[in-house]
Amino acid sequence: MVLITIAMEGLGELHLPHGAAGDEDFVFVAQALDGQVMVLDRLSGEELGTLPPPPGGWLLPFAVRVPSANKVAILDAGGFPNPNVPSIARIYEYEFHKTGHQGCGNGHRRGRGNGHDDDGFTATLTRTISFAGLPLVYAEDLEPLPNGGYVLSESVIGALWVVAPNGDISPGIMPDNLAVPLATIGPCGFSPTTISGVPFSTAGDFAPGVGSLAVRGGNLYFGSSCRGGVQRVPVSTLTDVSRTPEQRASDIEPVSPRPANVTVESLKGFAFNRWSNDDHLFVTDAFNHRLLRVDIHTGAREVVIDDAALFDFPTAAQFLPPAQGSTPLIVTSDQEYRLAALNPLISQDLLHPPFIVAKVLAH
Repeated sequence: MVLITIAMEGLGELHLPHGAAGDEDFVFVAQALDGQVMVLDRLSGEELGTLPPPPGGWLLPFAVRVPSANKVAILDAGGFPNPNVPSIARIYEYEFHKTGHQGCGNGHRRGRGNGHDDDGFTATLTRTISFAGLPLVYAEDLEPLPNGGYVLSESVIGALWVVAPNGDISPGIMPDNLAVPLATIGPCGFSPTTISGVPFSTAGDFAPGVGSLAVRGGNLYFGSSCRGGVQRVPVSTLTDVSRTPEQRASDIEPVSPRPANVTVESLKGFAFNRWSNDDHLFVTDAFNHRLLRVDIHTGAREVVIDDAALFDFPTAAQFLPPAQGSTPLIVTSDQEYRLAALNPLISQDLLHPPFIVAKVLAH
């Protein structure tokens, strides 16, 4: 049984926050449509500024991870899928540090994105990993690997890509024929549904394939808006040179399949508490405004929180490291089913700002 307390923070007028992650001092929140990554004081929630943009600016900052001390990685998807304008995914790595000038005491925001000491933090872009020239239509998520590399999910073709510690990129699992998706990670048709009274579908009734990612105990866990549920594959499979990237898909196994009585399901925000021995996987149930806890050994699910105000289409979640006695899980919700540009079944935006970043404190 999980005992929880909740802190709900509006954190200003965040516009469609997506990925978020942080360390003992800072929380980084990707604002995809605004083209910026906001930096917040972890304890006060005060806005400190933004990460300095990469050369050419942000295109669609989407997923955020803090793989190690003083390092934040941002996945920029390069834009929404468009057959006429190919998007190029990039991973931007920044080195950041806390500076001595913390806290101004008057609630005003400090300088934005200039990296100066009066921001309370400084950040420098240290590496760019580009997927230019590779067959990716839309990059959905990234997850750090223990060896210092990454796994990236591509949801339109349905593929997993591996980034080596030196930045080299190779296909982990992907179809031999890009026009014929793999059943375990590929896309499929989407059945329109209703979320909080709002009819919802996707463009072309398209259900993306592999999406949210998390690594634990030598396995990669992932979700899919096509299949629903939770699946996993050994990390070692992704670089098994004895088999083709398509053949490696045979190692994928279900962990917690979509319930038989559920037509559509999209589990997102996969997160393990890497500072705990607890092997439970926390996931967000985007369509039902819930946070779930999944037993990775039995597949059993537990509803931790069911709250439409806290979790209005929750899309991303990450644990923060211990600080002042707590290791919170932060959950971002982007209300994307209420955005006419993403939901063809509504004619105007039905957004309810401010957008919420919820903080779950597990005891």
